[in-house]
Amino acid sequence: MFRLMCRRPSPTLLLLWLLAGCHAPVLSVDDAVVVSDRPTRLVAFVEQEPILGLRKDVEKVPVHFYAGDRELGSDRTGRDGQATLRARLEPGAQRYEARAYVAGQRLGAVGRVFAWDPGRVAIAVDVDQTIERTDYDELILKPSADPSPPVGRAAETLRTLARDYHLVYFTGRPRFLLEKTRHWLDKHGFPPGPVITSKGLRDVVHPGEFKRQRLRRLRHDWPNLLIGIGDKPSDADAYGANGMLSLVVAGRDRDDFEPHALIFSDWESLGRFFDANRETLTDPAALREVLDGRRMLLQPVLPYRER
Repeated sequence: MFRLMCRRPSPTLLLLWLLAGCHAPVLSVDDAVVVSDRPTRLVAFVEQEPILGLRKDVEKVPVHFYAGDRELGSDRTGRDGQATLRARLEPGAQRYEARAYVAGQRLGAVGRVFAWDPGRVAIAVDVDQTIERTDYDELILKPSADPSPPVGRAAETLRTLARDYHLVYFTGRPRFLLEKTRHWLDKHGFPPGPVITSKGLRDVVHPGEFKRQRLRRLRHDWPNLLIGIGDKPSDADAYGANGMLSLVVAGRDRDDFEPHALIFSDWESLGRFFDANRETLTDPAALREVLDGRRMLLQPVLPYRER
């Protein structure tokens, strides 16, 4: 989860945030997921971007959505700067485009399209401190660099899981870090998947509330989004509140989690858990029985190791 406001930021960083003023308009789009032949939700945002990527919503802007040269439809941005369209994409579509004019400037943004099997279980994966050992000052202050390393064996484990599950990277990071997050995932060999960020500063301050609300909407579109992986109690609570299996990679810091969360010391242990329960966890009906308390899961036992 994005935790800039959960630890004390540097005085310089706070000052820069407070002094931010509006600059150029920005158009950005969410990744889209096609599930069978149902209409796909396409989302675009129009904002004014000041320094450090902080943004201000721009309303009443017509946004047109395209697949190749074909216009799919349009919508006007609301008070939150968001334009939304549900459209049917051609089989095999990999990208869509949004276009808009703001203050005489022509804006465009391209979103990725992922095709999901409606019968496959999907996993929501947190980013900061779950798969990335994030240096927040570097992440915010250096536009083109993110030297933070991945958490040990996270990429390897997720590549294995991607053979049986759909993955979505679900983070409290604000939208201005969307492209940077996509680049980091690709650079470090994480399997492809849609990236979902929070919208702005309010969500950064209250990441647990954002995750609960956004997961509720996502599960409406993706009913088999049934597993979540995170590192903090707010992650586990958001997953649990939305009827998902809460898996936590938290090392030795385990005191603040509610009993519904299953806690693992590292990604290797989590991978063993998925191996031991593959038949149940890949079956949406069986997994719902687990979540209802009508079926048990196996917990692998690791051999003792001297410290």
